[in-house]
Amino acid sequence: MILFVSLLVFHRAQPEFETFFDRFYRLSLRTAWDFQFLKYLAYTVILGLAVFLFSFALSLSRARRRTDHKNHLILLGFLYLILIVLTWLFS
Repeated sequence: MILFVSLLVFHRAQPEFETFFDRFYRLSLRTAWDFQFLKYLAYTVILGLAVFLFSFALSLSRARRRTDHKNHLILLGFLYLILIVLTWLFS
């Protein structure tokens, strides 16, 4: 659900694209990123990270068998999320 919300915020933050009808009717478009929505996007990503960390800690405490490999996949997803956030921050 948080991913869906962040995609909607991302769509709202990106610049508008000019089409034939925009040129024909001489409509003014926003050609720059909306930084207010980008701030909301950062908040939703941080919220998703917090929910993930909470669920990961909960799954570690509730694991029934030590041979379950599900936690390795969750940890790999967390590492990918950190890489995406770092790429987004430094680009």
